Amino acid sequence: MRTLYFIIGSGIGAPMRYLIDRYYRQKYSFPTGILLVNVLGSFILALIVSQETSEAAFLGMGFCGAFTTWSALALDLDSELASGKQKMFYKNLIFNLLFGFVAAIVGAKVL
Repeated sequence: MRTLYFIIGSGIGAPMRYLIDRYYRQKYSFPTGILLVNVLGSFILALIVSQETSEAAFLGMGFCGAFTTWSALALDLDSELASGKQKMFYKNLIFNLLFGFVAAIVGAKVL
């Protein structure tokens, strides 16, 4: 049953990430959508990490695993470096790491 929860969570998380990223890329030059999903996913995962239930598998491994994205962040960072946007590169890297960790810490303290 946990595998089914994982598949369902992934099926919801990945399209949500795509739609959020697509929406924000049309509005901003900074990859705001990827930052948003990574920070929100870190918060959600920290909220449920201590739970050993099928719901935790659904949300943690399935939804958050598909919702957040290290690969899109890495592609954005590579593109920023290749196009000479060092300031955006560092801002993007620091924001994703710092806000992601802070969101996880806050999420862990909520429960």
